[in-house]
Amino acid sequence: MLKVKVMRPIFKPEVPATFVLYPYHLFHMRLFYKRLGRPDKVFDYFAYVDLYRFGVERGDGIIDIYEWTVREDQVMDPLVSDEEARQKAIESAFEWGNLRIISWWTPRIEILREEKAYKVFWIFEEEEKYVMDSLTGDKFKIEDLI
Repeated sequence: MLKVKVMRPIFKPEVPATFVLYPYHLFHMRLFYKRLGRPDKVFDYFAYVDLYRFGVERGDGIIDIYEWTVREDQVMDPLVSDEEARQKAIESAFEWGNLRIISWWTPRIEILREEKAYKVFWIFEEEEKYVMDSLTGDKFKIEDLI
């Protein structure tokens, strides 16, 4: 059995379900912009780096994280290293910030918090087998995913 950090599930199927845990690296960053003739700007940025497909989602904050004890076969292994995830999060923050602010200088970016956590995907059966995203509530037929 493994102890892992899990993002708090918001949605759960109404029928009995098993689950698989999908790896993410969460970052809270602060961007500092210097500007000519105007006050400096500071932004907070929250990045959720997918450690399997290597994409980034922007969040409004760091979701609550719980500790679960699970079997090893319920946990997906990450395919991305911590350093690659950190670089991807910084790149995403830089691009997002540059869409919001015009500055002659590259922003200074500080990582305030980072967490490795798993997103829960519920696997359940109604008429057919489904997978449900625990954060959005979206459900997909397994046969469509294969």
